Amino acid sequence: MGILNYKLLLAYDGTAFSGWQTQRRGRTVQAQLEAALAQIMSAGRRVKIIGAGRTDAGVHARGQVASVHLDTGMAPEQLCRALNSHLDEDVRVQSVTIVPPEFHARNSAVGRYYSYTMTATRPVLGRQYTWALKCDVDQDLLSACAKTVAGRHDFVGFVKSKSEVNSTVCDVVVSRWDFTDQDFVYHIRADRFLHHMVRYLVGTMVEVARGRYVLEQFQKQVGGVKEALMVYRAPAHGLVLEEVFY
Repeated sequence: MGILNYKLLLAYDGTAFSGWQTQRRGRTVQAQLEAALAQIMSAGRRVKIIGAGRTDAGVHARGQVASVHLDTGMAPEQLCRALNSHLDEDVRVQSVTIVPPEFHARNSAVGRYYSYTMTATRPVLGRQYTWALKCDVDQDLLSACAKTVAGRHDFVGFVKSKSEVNSTVCDVVVSRWDFTDQDFVYHIRADRFLHHMVRYLVGTMVEVARGRYVLEQFQKQVGGVKEALMVYRAPAHGLVLEEVFY
C-alpha cells in the first residue's frame, strides 16, 4: 500500500503533561504518541508526529490535530484502536483519517479555536479545568475587552518575550465571553495565535474588569502599543484547544 498520511483527532487532559512538544525532560503528548507508534511499527521504528498546536504545560485539548506519514498499511480504524491501546488514559485518539500526502497538521491549518473557563466559585471537583477567581470582575468590561480583540491586530503586546515569529499580526474572527450564574467562558478563534497569547489576553482582561486598568489602556495594547500596560498571564489549566480548521 505504501506510505500513507494519517490525520489524527486528539483529546487530552493537560494536567500531568509538560505540554505538547517533546522535551528533554517532562512528560509530553507528542512523546506519548510517538512512543505508542514505535510499539506499533515494525522493529519499534520511531516516527515523528506533527501537531497543529504546541499547547503549553497544563493546557487541555478537545480538538487537537496531528499528522504522521506511516507505511503500516493499517486501516484508519485499526490504527486508532492500536494507538489507544498503548496510550495512557489522559490522552485519546478520537478518530483517524487518511489525507493527501501534502497535508500538514500545523502548516495546512487556516484557523484555531480556544476556550478559556473561569469561575467565581471555589470548586473542589473540576478545579483543574477552570480558573477560580479571587476577586469580583465587571462582566461588561470583560465583554468590551473581548470586542476590542476581534479583528486584525498586531498582538505584539500579548506574546511571550523573546518569541521568534515572523509576524505578530493575527486575524481574530471570534472573541466573546459567555456568562452563567457563576462561570465565565471566553471563546476566541483566529487564523493563528502567538505564544501565550490567549492566556495574556484573558489575564489582562481580568485586570481591566477588576479595575486595575482602564479599558482605554487595553485598547491601546491591542492596537500594537506594547507598553500601554503590563500584561498578566492567566493560569494554563483554564485553557482548552477546541478545534483546528483546514
